[in-house]
Amino acid sequence: MDPYVAPYLRKMEELRREVVEMVTPLGDDGINRAVPGLRNTIGIVLRHMTGAERYWIGEVVGGRSAHRQRDAEFDHDRVRKSDLLAELDGVAALTRDVLGRLSRDDLLREVDVQRPQGSTKETKGYAIIHATQHMAYHAGQLRCMTRLLEHGA
Repeated sequence: MDPYVAPYLRKMEELRREVVEMVTPLGDDGINRAVPGLRNTIGIVLRHMTGAERYWIGEVVGGRSAHRQRDAEFDHDRVRKSDLLAELDGVAALTRDVLGRLSRDDLLREVDVQRPQGSTKETKGYAIIHATQHMAYHAGQLRCMTRLLEHGA
């Protein structure tokens, strides 16, 4: 792996391990239980995280269509933890494959990014940083949510 790309992958894998550790003690009821005052459950946040990573890394960086339906990630249907963890494993493998093929020069290549306000140009490096930051943000959110659930919120 290119030494300029490797730190991004290491950080994403570290964050993913933290997320798995946080949700491992929870069952299906726990990941579907709403924290008072919050709209989304842990399961919804996990589903959104995998959808976002599949889009930003798989599609934007790797050129593999994600067929993402972002709004559906926030549906309030009951989810199964085993399904979400399998999705997380799948997107982790995709990320390892995509980032494993990148070079330093690839980080500076511009790609199209679909945003609510329309298409924009960003570099692949930006997309990786965005995906990492997004994962870190939601990992923190999940940490707060799991602690609130542990304490009977």
